[in-house]
Amino acid sequence: MNTDRLPLLWLSGPSGVGKSSAAFEICARLGREGVKAAFVDADQIGLIYPAPEENTHRLRARNLAALWEGFREEGVECLVLAGFVDTPEEVREYTSRLPDADFTVCRLRVSGEELRRRFLGRGWMPGLVEQAVAEAEAQERSAYADLSVDTGGLTVRETARLIMERAGRPRRVAPVVRPGRSEPGPMADGEPVPLLWFTGATAVGKSTVAYEVFRHIVETGARAAYVDLKQIATLRPASGDLRDLKARNLAALWAGYRAAGATYLIVCGEADTDETVRDYTRRLSDVTPTVCRLHACPATLLERVTARGRGEGPTIPGDELKGLDEPALREAAARAATEADALDRADAGDLRIGTDGRPVADVVASVLAGVGLAPGDARA
Repeated sequence: MNTDRLPLLWLSGPSGVGKSSAAFEICARLGREGVKAAFVDADQIGLIYPAPEENTHRLRARNLAALWEGFREEGVECLVLAGFVDTPEEVREYTSRLPDADFTVCRLRVSGEELRRRFLGRGWMPGLVEQAVAEAEAQERSAYADLSVDTGGLTVRETARLIMERAGRPRRVAPVVRPGRSEPGPMADGEPVPLLWFTGATAVGKSTVAYEVFRHIVETGARAAYVDLKQIATLRPASGDLRDLKARNLAALWAGYRAAGATYLIVCGEADTDETVRDYTRRLSDVTPTVCRLHACPATLLERVTARGRGEGPTIPGDELKGLDEPALREAAARAATEADALDRADAGDLRIGTDGRPVADVVASVLAGVGLAPGDARA
């Protein structure tokens, strides 16, 4: 990474090798060193199903290019991308759309035995472990990457340090200043698309419920897109209120998803007031929003915060709760309870869904009923 173009460090490798965790750690390390860095997981910018085209890399590359300008205007000096790719042709889908990016593609590798252990340790879709091992074996015969790093026996921090040593520190670049930035214009005329927006206090379970609702809608045959606002505006060092960047990036992604035929949009993210949602949706002129506010009592929030602190549930790169000691987790749970109380007092949203003592499937059923979707119903 040695030109004046914006450095883009891309970590690839088979499922379960640890590319997202290592990429986020590199982003965090750069931030601690004073380099303003952004982290993007390629999976998070291609969540539209049924897939509109056979080549999923084409859609992800278009979406990454759509986010690129927002990151540059935010003053980002390096972008760290995590995502699977296995041929030079797939890499070119991305490089051809980002001519002002200085790509360094790093393939992570590990033995089959250790990959199985890491994959199963995630606790997610264990039936795909042999497919991941087959991916790893195929990648040994590919030459798409600029360098390869064996991460066997290394911690996430050790892996990040080794990659940075091999790839080199990014050269500082000046932020792009484009005065008079225009807001996105109206989308093409058509029937408004339902937008289901999930909000709530920290650890209430909004991303879990939102994704399950997304899966339900997809299973009906409708084409739906899913966006987690945290995943499209991850910067280090943390930059305070990133609402404007999130709104710009959401609009950029939605333009691509809408053009690909999405008839539903599911969003997970903060919405402390109805005005917050309007700040976002004014850039999405062809949606009809319904805000679903999930609620839990202080005891439930403490239980869920503690579970995340122990590393239970889906792996979230950069989870601020994971690994905290008990006093810190109790403080986090108290803050979450304060958030929940503030949301109640503001009476934000269209639906208030209680989650205490309820399995996820039950909460999802309440959401679907609240927005007028019986199981199996959705607009194609």
